[in-house]
Amino acid sequence: MRVAASAALMMLILAIPAHGASPPRRASLKLGSVAPLTIGGTQFGARELVVVTYVAAAEPTRRVGVRATRNGSFEASFDLRLDGCAAFTVRAAGARGSRAVLQVAPACKQKGKGPPKQAPAIVVS
Repeated sequence: MRVAASAALMMLILAIPAHGASPPRRASLKLGSVAPLTIGGTQFGARELVVVTYVAAAEPTRRVGVRATRNGSFEASFDLRLDGCAAFTVRAAGARGSRAVLQVAPACKQKGKGPPKQAPAIVVS
């Protein structure tokens, strides 16, 4: 009986998270520049090997391998010069399971399809 009670108590202690436990880290990416394309990563594992992949609709997929620093950050550069109208996705996958995705929407106005807008009518009195 005592063995069962102590085993139940141990299970309860192990199931309760520590008071000061930090939440799990979540890897993230940010756009550094578009000429050349530079991507920054944070919250990856310390010295983790990371494969960073660039994907765009009309271009071939490109990959760059980097190693995160001690604090889990990195900077990856691609030999690409993009303009502000480029839409693309960057994915980073670490060897220890860290994952992050960055989707970049075009910063310029896309030409809309459909009928052209009419000029406002000028009323002469």
